[in-house]
Amino acid sequence: MRLRNLLLVLGAACAAGAAALVILGEGMIVRAAAGRLEAATGRPWTVGGAGLSLWPAGVTLRDLASETDLGPAGRARLTIDEMRLGGTASGLLAGEADEVELVRPALRWPAQWWRGADGPREAPSSARPPLLRRVTVRDGSLALTEGERVVAAVEAVAATAQPRGDGHAVTLAGRVGGMRGTCDLTVAPEADSPGPAGGARGDAAPVAVAFTCRAPDLSGTPLAGTADAALAGPALSLSRLSGRLGPDRFGGSLLVDLSQKPFVRVDLGFETLSLAALPGAGPAPDPAGLRLFDGRARLRAASLAVGQTRLGEVDLDLRLTEGAVEATLAPASLHGGQVRGRLATMVPATPDEAPRHALQLELTRARALPLLSGLAGFTLLDGTASATLDLRGGGRDLAGIRRSLSGSAALLVENGRLNGVDIPGVVRSMAGRLSAADTTAFDRLSLRFQVQDGRATTQELAFAGPLVTAGGSGVVDLAEKSIAFRIEPRLNRAAARNLPRILDVSLPVIINGAWDAPQIHVDLAGLTGEGGVSQGLRDIGSGLLGGNAGGVGGLLDALMPAEGARRPPGARSRVRP
Repeated sequence: MRLRNLLLVLGAACAAGAAALVILGEGMIVRAAAGRLEAATGRPWTVGGAGLSLWPAGVTLRDLASETDLGPAGRARLTIDEMRLGGTASGLLAGEADEVELVRPALRWPAQWWRGADGPREAPSSARPPLLRRVTVRDGSLALTEGERVVAAVEAVAATAQPRGDGHAVTLAGRVGGMRGTCDLTVAPEADSPGPAGGARGDAAPVAVAFTCRAPDLSGTPLAGTADAALAGPALSLSRLSGRLGPDRFGGSLLVDLSQKPFVRVDLGFETLSLAALPGAGPAPDPAGLRLFDGRARLRAASLAVGQTRLGEVDLDLRLTEGAVEATLAPASLHGGQVRGRLATMVPATPDEAPRHALQLELTRARALPLLSGLAGFTLLDGTASATLDLRGGGRDLAGIRRSLSGSAALLVENGRLNGVDIPGVVRSMAGRLSAADTTAFDRLSLRFQVQDGRATTQELAFAGPLVTAGGSGVVDLAEKSIAFRIEPRLNRAAARNLPRILDVSLPVIINGAWDAPQIHVDLAGLTGEGGVSQGLRDIGSGLLGGNAGGVGGLLDALMPAEGARRPPGARSRVRP
């Protein structure tokens, strides 16, 4: 009996000792981990708990958090649900790991961090970090904030970095505003040569980088290329940048400077560049992130295709300053003519406001049919077109912008034709049947529009051709993509010389419907109005027999009196069937 009690006491003592050892070991791990993290980052850390595994050897840290006060800009906070460290037992005891896995790291960072009282902070040491065999991030997130409001966010962040050959392979993935993206990078080993002469402490020699990025929700075309990457203090540069955007090759350079407010400079040149047409509806990416950095981009292309529209010798300059975007297009060739323009967009500081836009565009002597058909599927008009646009609007997508447009526009088309309608033939034959093979040649067509709430209205349609002249009015609904025009043509003297006066009338032509498939027909109601066929018949009667009350003239007046006129007394008794 005494032996049994002794064994029970010894067992309880061993269990209590083991528990005490585990608790003491966890406390030691937590304190050591917090100290090592603070030494490596220069920021205080809290660690909520820790666990130790002997096989396989590993340490798990739980509920890690660190905060940094950036003064007026706010506070930055990083939390990590779990940090899993793996390696050899001796290495872990020495505080070194071969593998690190971060589970659900979440970084909240003030969007205006550069406005902090202390300015940009330097790394506490230029010592090289320990070389890890593998780093993994699972389900991470980054939120840029202004107070409690999230200005921009990257979610579902996943990343891995591991050795490959003599260098490293890195895979990044994430989601921004519902759009997914991935990048695969290969980084060559850093050269042993020192940094540039006179460079800041910590500057490194360039390393070769190869990358392939995909954004399937934005474009099905991958972006792939190579560059020499160099880090000089807080500035990252990519020189000798070259690659492909789908089948299109490019070359140039990129600079990202984080010494104060982030500044991005991009210079790219393409031989040819093909872009998909802009979507007409649907949500657009939130532009609020454009207020978080400044930059300048220059894009040059010998040939640029946007949908069915093709430009040549493109030189586009973009500037971004405090949320104001200005894009200037130098004169470029467009369908046999030339186009130049400027687009300015102001990104609002608050999410309740929509971005504001202003467009000035000047088009000179371009071929109208391929231009209008490529932009809007409008195939009715051909010729040599010149135009000016001065429009303003607001909205977050193209549909909203079209509904809000206001300003003015003018269009002049020379030496052209209207497809699908033969106006002289209609006037000559008084026929309403039209086919897509019919055309109307003209010397000059001019329109001047006033734009309000997405509707372009004109009362100044002027048409002059070898057979007819015409005036008219109409509306182009930019939001509904529809047109409604009334054209009133009249044969000129040469065309009407051999026709009876009855046919020398204005015969209205109506063009309306969707602008990519408009309906064209004759306004037959206009035939019986003042100046129509009835007036022509009366004129013939008057001219033949003299006077409006007798002979054929009186007969016609009795048959077709003018609107509001009374029949002569006894007319019914004189007219027999």
